[in-house]
Amino acid sequence: MKKNLTLLGALINISVFAQQINFNARGIVAISDADMAASACMDGRLLKEKGARDQCSVIKFPFQINDEIKSVLASNSATNWTKGLAISPNGKFAYVVESRGAVADNITEVKDINADLPAGGFVTVIDIADLNQPKVLFKFPTGKNPLAVEVSPSGEYLAITTEDYGKELQVLELDATGKPIRIINKPQSFPAGKVSDISWHPNSDFLAFTLEDSKEVGLIKVLRDGPTQKIIRTELVGKPVKVGSFPAGGQFTPDGKYYLVADMKWLNATKSEASGDSKGEIFVMRFNLEGTTDHYLLTKAKVGENPENFAISPDGSLIAVANMNHSFYPWDSPQLTKKSSISLLKLSEDGTLNNLSEYEFEGIMPQGITFDTKGENLAVTVYDYFNFGKRLGGIEFWKVNRGEKPSLTKQDIKFYLNRGVHSVKILK
Repeated sequence: MKKNLTLLGALINISVFAQQINFNARGIVAISDADMAASACMDGRLLKEKGARDQCSVIKFPFQINDEIKSVLASNSATNWTKGLAISPNGKFAYVVESRGAVADNITEVKDINADLPAGGFVTVIDIADLNQPKVLFKFPTGKNPLAVEVSPSGEYLAITTEDYGKELQVLELDATGKPIRIINKPQSFPAGKVSDISWHPNSDFLAFTLEDSKEVGLIKVLRDGPTQKIIRTELVGKPVKVGSFPAGGQFTPDGKYYLVADMKWLNATKSEASGDSKGEIFVMRFNLEGTTDHYLLTKAKVGENPENFAISPDGSLIAVANMNHSFYPWDSPQLTKKSSISLLKLSEDGTLNNLSEYEFEGIMPQGITFDTKGENLAVTVYDYFNFGKRLGGIEFWKVNRGEKPSLTKQDIKFYLNRGVHSVKILK
């Protein structure tokens, strides 16, 4: 393991030797799933490297030539939809969900990664207050196979979804040390089915959720006690709305006016029927927070194939979409595409989306993407690269060119991390 880390450090230093990274943030946190190759979702062959373990990595900016990336062990899985990692607003804690458990080195193949990988069941809480010394504080149990986690903008609550009946959606009150001290359960009238995604509204009073089975997106309101302003229960607001054919991750715009959802357009989440036959889409929704009228879809725009995740610029004007295309197919598959892409869209004040352009780059299954604090640069994860030898994932950077027609320019440098990088968050 020490030899691998030494090699990794050398590669990282080589990649940043020529110039400094342009990225406005105090740091970056990323998680890596070491248990499977990206193509395992298609053929079940894990291709796991012996001794490899899931990690949470912390990068402090500005990054100098001799600086090191600090990593701790934290069980995680790329089988969830976009929200396997959450950062507290004060930048002190990282929350990593174990959507599936660790795979033993002697397990080389499974029939279905969604059914046959070991069950997950906890959240790892990591102290990241000192970016030079991240450390695992504790773990706490969840329902079976937690899928999504997100900290409220106020930092007081953690929303989490799981595949466990009765625990599909929970809101956890946190203390000052990041520990959950109280559970607020889903509304009594909550629809049945798998909750694959969850998002806090910027005012911390609402949660948007995705029902995977019915392909619907809905809204929950949190009700508070008057004197303490603590959440006492949750209630459903209006009726969920059907969104596309395979909704993945969703996010509110910074002002809370709109809710955006990525539609991957998969016909079925099985290795035999992942379509990729049509372009994905980004939908713009308008929630009625008061529940007096129905929620509705406002507009949509086509992007690249299999867009699992996207980022919204701090001013809400630009959307950057990570398109996996067919990069996650087995290397000998005739359907394999060796290039992924980023779609750049403009979001107008009235909710209209305009696809500006698409930018291809070499790399496998980009699932994580984020703007920096000023909206001037992008960080994008790469699960794996098309090369032989040591298996590596990475984080790549793009410059955002503002103007009448915004565009992207790829930066020349990247961070190499262990294979399986699938989520990235910034520290402001």
